[in-house]
Amino acid sequence: MKVVIVARNFDAGSRAAIEKLEQAGYEIEECRDHEFGVGAGEEELYERIKDAEAVIAGLEPYTEHLLSRCPKLKMISRRGIGYDSVDIAACRKFGITLARTTGEVEAAVAEHVLAYILYFARSLHTQSADMHEGLWNRCMHPGAKGRTIGLVGFGGIGKEIAKRANAMDMHVLYYCRHPKPEWEGLYGASYRPLEELLAESDYVSANIPLTKQTENFFGEAEFAHMKEGSYFINIARSPVADNDALKKYLLNGHLSGAALDVFPHEPCTDSVFIDVPNVILTPHTASYTMENFVCMNEVAAQNVIDFVQGKLEEKYRVV
Repeated sequence: MKVVIVARNFDAGSRAAIEKLEQAGYEIEECRDHEFGVGAGEEELYERIKDAEAVIAGLEPYTEHLLSRCPKLKMISRRGIGYDSVDIAACRKFGITLARTTGEVEAAVAEHVLAYILYFARSLHTQSADMHEGLWNRCMHPGAKGRTIGLVGFGGIGKEIAKRANAMDMHVLYYCRHPKPEWEGLYGASYRPLEELLAESDYVSANIPLTKQTENFFGEAEFAHMKEGSYFINIARSPVADNDALKKYLLNGHLSGAALDVFPHEPCTDSVFIDVPNVILTPHTASYTMENFVCMNEVAAQNVIDFVQGKLEEKYRVV
């Protein structure tokens, strides 16, 4: 069986996942000479996977047209939890199984969100910069304790953020399509309709998957409803927010800042926010911890093995 590893940095920290596949007797091909990502070209991707029976995928797009050209392909193992880059209907049409690494990435991404909040709440970067310039500027900062974080989307990542925000004595609100009363006790999070959450929150974190229904979920009206002086965080997918509208509300001062880890195409070196100083831009690294990557890689590899052996766990299976 031929397994093509397209996901970037697959050997980061450990080759245990690759060795696991080799020990299973599979032919392994690693795409180490090219960094595929959001918006990757179909032809170049096709040349890499055209003979593959299984692919360990990153964020590159798997369209119906591409999948129709790969008759040997039987399994896509997503290293991560989002699968908006894969045409689900096409997978069903061509009999391709799709799996993901549910339960591995959420904690690292939640940690990243809390790092953004502390960046804005304590301004350590500006204090350090002043000290390095020989300046002793002691300024008051808002802090995180007692502030309100609004979580739009309350899946695995939202719940992990809530647990960490509770530890910092923040107030946690959430919005999702199917709220459950028991979550208030389990995660210290109170449900609010979207407009109320936006109006009450000092920080709004987008944690929703990208679908046709969530594209531009945060638009002009939503940014206008956000509390004056609040912050917007996007660790989901870039298209869930109208970036032009976000930039408008940052520049007019209604929003104090934003933190973005996702972009319309990746690698992205031409973000529309490059010239906006109160925006933190990180190169899609919310999941980039050594421990997390080792775990995700091993689960992605194990999903391939389990699929071949007919025992892929349902919690990992999408199609």
